[in-house]
Amino acid sequence: MIEVLIAFIVLAVGLGTLMVGITTALRTDARVHNKHILNQIAQSRLEAAGRSAPLKSGRREGRIGRYRWREVVTAVQLGKSTTQDGAATPANMVVPSWVEVVVQDEAGLETKLAALKLASGAAP
Repeated sequence: MIEVLIAFIVLAVGLGTLMVGITTALRTDARVHNKHILNQIAQSRLEAAGRSAPLKSGRREGRIGRYRWREVVTAVQLGKSTTQDGAATPANMVVPSWVEVVVQDEAGLETKLAALKLASGAAP
């Protein structure tokens, strides 16, 4: 009789440990899935920067479903803004801008992507 009781105790401990492992795996899977969605939104916003509207220095924010995104565009100065003969930079010259996109979910998990984008025209 004691052997059966010990067997049930061992079984209960084993099943409890198994349930903790399964729960942890499911929680991790949900977090990885959420992180994947955050990365997709950030990549999409980064690709759209400068295509849907001209790049302007500043900050833009918005929501996509239950996710919040923030886009910060900063003009980058690579050198002098005049040509060798002292004339002003032409308007058709390529102007670099640093674009940073941060996407955050309701739980506070976030992802951040950044890229150097090139736009034609005067510096923003």
